Amino acid sequence: MNFAPPSKQRIASLTQAATTYHQQLTPDSPAAKYLESRGLTPDSARSFQLGYVADPVSGHERYAGMLALPYINTQGVVAIRYRCISDHPEGLGVGCKELGHTKYIREPGDDAKMYNITTLTRPVRRIAVCEGEIDTQTAAQAGMPAVGVAGAQNWHSLFNRLIRGYQEVVVLADGDAAGLKLADAVMAVNENARVCQMPDGLDVNNYYLRHGAAALVEKAGF
Repeated sequence: MNFAPPSKQRIASLTQAATTYHQQLTPDSPAAKYLESRGLTPDSARSFQLGYVADPVSGHERYAGMLALPYINTQGVVAIRYRCISDHPEGLGVGCKELGHTKYIREPGDDAKMYNITTLTRPVRRIAVCEGEIDTQTAAQAGMPAVGVAGAQNWHSLFNRLIRGYQEVVVLADGDAAGLKLADAVMAVNENARVCQMPDGLDVNNYYLRHGAAALVEKAGF
């Protein structure tokens, strides 16, 4: 796995694209309505520079109509991941796969990165680790410093070094076997890590929607 940082030119290009898509995230856009359905506020959308690909920049035509999820570090935007937010009709055999794409799409050549990595610059003693961008945004909106990865398979040894030194690392695991895989990967080499698994079938965002921010924070032990 190659974790070499993108070139300055690439970062500038991605930052411009992210800015463009953030400007296209208007209150009446499908992406704004999707974020509202997930309980994410306009303030969170601004904080994470979320965007909507209404009018793709050149070369991004395949991402049209998707939610843009920028990966940002202190240099700027180092990657953008895209999420399909189309309401595919159930029972008609029409889904992301049938339409020729997966639910989440990375740009060609992009590798797995830690999401919301700038949180690691904050002077806190405890940090949460989530699976996925939406869960990370949800935890942060609830008041917890949080980072995330796009699935347990994308947790790499470099990330263990990044979260060393915290008094406590809390893995907010999904309520399924896959969620425990991420927890196990983090806890195996971080003696200050513990797992907080959501109830069966729920992830952090689902739990937040059902019970609210205060209940999520209490469950996580923050």
